[in-house]
Amino acid sequence: MKTYTPSSAHEMGIRMVHQELAVFENMTVAENVYPDFKEKKNGFLDRKRLNEKTQEQLNLFGLKTIRPSAPMASVTLGGQQMVEILRCIAAHPKVLILDEPTSGLNDSEAELLMGILRRLKSEGLTILYISHRLNEIMQISDRVTIMRDGQYVTTLDNGPELTEADLINNMVGRDLSDSLYSIKQSGHRQEEALLEVKGLQKKNSLNPADLTLYRGEVVGVFGLEGSGVVKLSRMMYGLERREGGEVLVKDRVVKPLTPRAMTDRKVMYLNNNRKMAGLLLDMPVTDNVSLPILKKVSGKGGMINFKQLQQISTEFIQKFSIALPSLTTRPRNLSGGNQQKVMLSACLAPEPEIVIVNEPTRGIDVGAKAEIHSFLLDLAANGVGIIVFSSEMPELMKLCDRILVMRSNSIVGEVPSSEFSEQTIMRYAAVDENE
Repeated sequence: MKTYTPSSAHEMGIRMVHQELAVFENMTVAENVYPDFKEKKNGFLDRKRLNEKTQEQLNLFGLKTIRPSAPMASVTLGGQQMVEILRCIAAHPKVLILDEPTSGLNDSEAELLMGILRRLKSEGLTILYISHRLNEIMQISDRVTIMRDGQYVTTLDNGPELTEADLINNMVGRDLSDSLYSIKQSGHRQEEALLEVKGLQKKNSLNPADLTLYRGEVVGVFGLEGSGVVKLSRMMYGLERREGGEVLVKDRVVKPLTPRAMTDRKVMYLNNNRKMAGLLLDMPVTDNVSLPILKKVSGKGGMINFKQLQQISTEFIQKFSIALPSLTTRPRNLSGGNQQKVMLSACLAPEPEIVIVNEPTRGIDVGAKAEIHSFLLDLAANGVGIIVFSSEMPELMKLCDRILVMRSNSIVGEVPSSEFSEQTIMRYAAVDENE
């Protein structure tokens, strides 16, 4: 081929799901799954047939909560990711390229996707599966090609002798296999309650929820899709309206409960979607890091001290080992791991006492993941209280002193570190003991 473009790739039967979502939020789910649908009835687009075809695809995933006619903007992050995957599968490609396809999915959704991919593979579809989730690579692949820092490292046959430790060591160039997901053995909890959530609730979204975070403690929150985890995270920071309950920071009720009020009380929030609500992708890294601390780097009259701004930015870049050509580099041009580090730098620049993080290692490599885990544990050791909302149980067991589990919009269980196991946590998350 003389030219190779997305259009020419489509003509050859190649489809790709990108790591960052590429959906049309102002269109319906059906219009996203079949953007080229042209069937007409009586001179108009046959929307009934469009919705029927889309429902057939949704049934592949068992997605009972997503309607073909629903606006894409109303669908959860995990649901949007699955719709984008369905769009590619519905095109009946010869080659399917998936870049971190499960980064926004919970465990059950990811397992469902694995089953669909195994079936497509048996039907002759060629799949290029790009992921940092090693268990998925081990499940689905015939061969594994490893790259590091933009360079080819090696290709390994996925046979009985291949282990995740082999992949990790080749990916990071050092042995992390013993430490990446070991269960936390000891913590730094003190007796001072930093944050208390009392009776936080909203009809049909969140049942009355209570939570207490102590200084130096890391509390995890886990739940399957639709369990209320996202609602709890957003409501406790004032990002979504509540109908009852209150939030206290160091024994003082936060009124009004808004992100600004929480920030003023040294509570910072890391969003789970760095593209949509975490980073200013087209502004320099220095601007991203400095936004929460503009008062700190501004003199009388509101003039910014650019020398101090550059000094603080450089300090965080070195602290987090962020790889970038210059301070003026835009986050859009960085890898997912470095984007996440920039977002975490912005979160920590104001020197918070409480940090709420959502999916802190979503879609990044194991080396960057280990570094971020280390940063969070160091924060707790220095007296910062941390709440981690994550869909990765091994990550929560690595970081947390205890894990709260949600199901049906309620906190239904608490698991201390001494009782951590995926089976125990999943039992709370998936099994209703009253049934």
